[in-house]
Amino acid sequence: MLNLIDEALVKMNTNEFLNNIKKAFNDIFSAENMEKINLMNYLPEDKWLYIKKHGLLLPFLTEKFGGRKANQFEIQEVLRIAGNYGVPVTLRTGIEGALVLQPLTEFGNSEQITKGLELIFNGEGGGLAITEPETSGSAIAKEMQSYYEYVDENTVRLKSTKYWQGNSQSDFLLVAAKEKKDGRISKAISLIFVPKKYIKYDVLKSEGLKAVRYAVNKIDALIPSKYIIQLSDSRANSLREFQNIFIRSRLQLIGMTHGIMEYILKNIKKYSRSEIKFVEREIEEIRKKYAASQVLYNYTCNNISPDKSVADKLMEANIIKSLSTDYTYEAAKTAQKLLGAKGFEYGHPMSNIAIDFRPFTIFEGPNDMLYAEIYDQFSKATAEEKKMGVKINKELTIYDRFISDKRFKVLSVSTENIIQKIDDIISFMKKYSLNEIDQIKKVFTGKIISKLFVLIQTELPDLSEFLIKDIKKDILDFEYC
Repeated sequence: MLNLIDEALVKMNTNEFLNNIKKAFNDIFSAENMEKINLMNYLPEDKWLYIKKHGLLLPFLTEKFGGRKANQFEIQEVLRIAGNYGVPVTLRTGIEGALVLQPLTEFGNSEQITKGLELIFNGEGGGLAITEPETSGSAIAKEMQSYYEYVDENTVRLKSTKYWQGNSQSDFLLVAAKEKKDGRISKAISLIFVPKKYIKYDVLKSEGLKAVRYAVNKIDALIPSKYIIQLSDSRANSLREFQNIFIRSRLQLIGMTHGIMEYILKNIKKYSRSEIKFVEREIEEIRKKYAASQVLYNYTCNNISPDKSVADKLMEANIIKSLSTDYTYEAAKTAQKLLGAKGFEYGHPMSNIAIDFRPFTIFEGPNDMLYAEIYDQFSKATAEEKKMGVKINKELTIYDRFISDKRFKVLSVSTENIIQKIDDIISFMKKYSLNEIDQIKKVFTGKIISKLFVLIQTELPDLSEFLIKDIKKDILDFEYC
């Protein structure tokens, strides 16, 4: 498979490699070329392939298949660099890297991987097809209707309708489906490598992210059974492995959002009138959100590895996904407001960013739902605690659980150092036991937990002050409910 990849890119050290990526982006997005590119429509495939040929996706590819040595920092950096050129650019990088390359090479067999890599590195690549029109954001494992059934040993019939997956008109899709046998649909999920020739599509007219080419994909075809990618031999493990794809994706999402934050800051300085006091204040608020983003970015770089399991990082992944996208969306809205009418001018660098970014707060789980899940994950025993026989007493206060949870102790700043600064927040946490948190209060408690996760990792006074103020707002919302 090395013939698909320039071996010189694999041999570069990290600095050389990342500088090479930056150069490729600069070539495509030079002042001269930008006049011919409209990211509100679509980045031409020849330009996208040019960037990929310069190594954009190699950090997502293991050494075994001709990629770079496992390095989470490089993954985050290519996503961040791409984010400096707009939302659709980093989103497509993330889709092809985290949602296609990583699961394909982790679970696929040799033939599937060879075919997929050829289409990714020499063609238009692929997408991951999960969401269905009839169930939309419902529980994927339970509600999924897509299925395949064996016609004979070498052939399956796949019946599936999917929508809102990026790259939906590319060379192939990894389609999530369940096996149908004796008239019954299994609960176990498989991925099926489906070449473009088997797929029909109706283009979706989305409000934003037009450059990512969304569509409704319809498949009702006889497909070689060799295209089935089994995530695991057991039903329980297949669901767990399927979930892990999204845990890793959410952990890595911070590279995308952090790059977009940089894009926002760079352009707001360029186009806004910062001598106005209120504008200065608003830009400073964006900077503080960027500082929070930097903490989450550092967390992923320092605590995640592309060649190690992330099964124990569900709470952290949901914190990173929900908080980073909330803060980036807020920053995008503020930037657009500060630009006035220019912020809504077609073709302006900032005109579409808030519209393009909003789906990030919804896709892979709406953020309010994730905040409720963060509370659930916080209030239950971790895998490590279960092994030790620890059970979480629901009579514990939020504060008691926070102090006992090791996920809040292995970070760069000790919990004890921060507690002295937040007496009133601690008082609130001591006031409520875990069994008093209802479904609505879970959302606000999850927000508080998420911001505490960032707070205990920073010693920056401005960021600490910002987070404490934000947590107090969440407490007011909690109390109002």
